[in-house]
Amino acid sequence: MTTYKELVNMVLDELKLISDDSIFQPEHVMFLLDKYRSFLLKQRYLDIKKEIPESNYQTVCIDLEEVPAYEGDTCGGRGYLKSTKKIPDMMTIGGQKVSSYDYFQSKISYVNRERFKYVGSNKYLKNAIYSTIGPDSYLYIKSNNPQAYHLCKVKLTGIFEDSAKASELSCEGEDKECDVMDRNFPLEEALVPPMLELIVKELGGQKYQSEDKENDASDNLANIATYMRNQLANGRRSDLYKQY
Repeated sequence: MTTYKELVNMVLDELKLISDDSIFQPEHVMFLLDKYRSFLLKQRYLDIKKEIPESNYQTVCIDLEEVPAYEGDTCGGRGYLKSTKKIPDMMTIGGQKVSSYDYFQSKISYVNRERFKYVGSNKYLKNAIYSTIGPDSYLYIKSNNPQAYHLCKVKLTGIFEDSAKASELSCEGEDKECDVMDRNFPLEEALVPPMLELIVKELGGQKYQSEDKENDASDNLANIATYMRNQLANGRRSDLYKQY
């Protein structure tokens, strides 16, 4: 997979071909990476029932704490397990999966928040563990199985709107890159070239249009996009970016 830094520098290098005197901030390019990643994923998968490649997903690790079912509950009954941090917004495409660190633990079913209100009443599924993301953006888990409340950490896999924010909660532990720029960008390779093309057009479009005075039916920006595609396809990323 390609890192954030590689993609940012690809964009900045292509913009230099259009303009030598414009300054573009890497932070803004990072924002546009997620903006157009979301756009392209929704465009490709929102209305089409087909499998989404795993490269678009991220897995985050979530610490849990037990909380009462409602504020002020003093009856001593079981409440919920709740994540200690808010969950970054998830896209409406793809699936969500919650799993424990222990492979042999019971399966954790992810359901929407409306169904979550009523789970646990089926006597045949009384030991099932259910999870959902509440309207406050925290993950909640509940079950009639008392063993479920021994869980202190779970993994959540899905497609997140803000991939950089989700990467801060990634499960890589000590192996996680400290700088988000050095982490892998969660997007399938086929969508990387059109994403870069859209970003270059947004940032360099005005400059590009003002300099295209020859009206020679030659789309130089399209030629740039083709060049980027060829470089990515040939695995020659080193020609497209420089360390900064």
